[in-house]
Amino acid sequence: MLDKYKPPKAFSWQTLILLNLFSWLMAWLATSLVQFLLIHLGWIFLIFGIYWWTSGNKLFKIGGFPLSPWIAGGVICGYIFGFILGNFLAAALILWPLISAVIAALPIILGSDLKLKMPPPEYRQALVWLFTSQFLLSCWFQFYFLTQDWLTEYPTILTDNFNRSAFVINVTPPPLSKERLPRGVTILDLMGSRIEEQLRNKPWSDVERSLLPSEREKLLNEMANEVRQEMASNEIEEDDLWQIGYNISLRDSGYNLELQAIWQGPRSQIQEYIISKPCQITQLNRQTDVGINTISQVKCEPARGWGVAEPIVATR
Repeated sequence: MLDKYKPPKAFSWQTLILLNLFSWLMAWLATSLVQFLLIHLGWIFLIFGIYWWTSGNKLFKIGGFPLSPWIAGGVICGYIFGFILGNFLAAALILWPLISAVIAALPIILGSDLKLKMPPPEYRQALVWLFTSQFLLSCWFQFYFLTQDWLTEYPTILTDNFNRSAFVINVTPPPLSKERLPRGVTILDLMGSRIEEQLRNKPWSDVERSLLPSEREKLLNEMANEVRQEMASNEIEEDDLWQIGYNISLRDSGYNLELQAIWQGPRSQIQEYIISKPCQITQLNRQTDVGINTISQVKCEPARGWGVAEPIVATR
């Protein structure tokens, strides 16, 4: 039974794999520094054993092109970024093509005598193509993780239209894609709630005083600061790119107040991206025991504009 797993000779890839298993078994029984050294020694045996095994196996070749450097490179990245440094998937994927290219070039650069030398002329062009292609692949991995970081901190970017982009493609089928609302909608909804809380059912004279040019700027700035404090628990980098504005006009029985969230971040159009939330502040006469009191009535409509229901570019 054991002869089945016996290496054909002492110096073979099977010996390295067995040494790997033996090192990890001994590490499980050992403690402290000895355990640390045995675990790392087991990883080294595993890397060399897998490279040796895949190099001599025809199953790991495509049209005569060996895959062993990329398999060994993946194990090395798992060892460095997974075992030693922890969970560093991004760094592992970015460096995996470059590490694999170095492994593939080592037999040419070192030769049979394991001495560093200039590659023969017939291999130089192949090495240039090798490192160029792997560097390009690393750049694509880097670009992927960079865009994921952007979308985490700036989710509103997804609301924009990428139909003309040369490198960003929406791979989600339209029936399955979910509507993404800009974060400015959340800001305006919170602002609208505060306006309704502070101005609704208040004496009309107090409301008119609050909406004087000198007072309304202060009132709306205070509300904007309160909203930002409320959103601080899940604050993202994008929040600093939303500018809060407003337009106010008279109507027959009150005021039209239009809250605005203006996107100051990257955009595909020249026009400004603006989301608005109209609020009507009107008078309401209420009968009481002592007579008729005029109070305020506030009604804010749903936000509309860019990115709501469909990408719309609104201009001031």
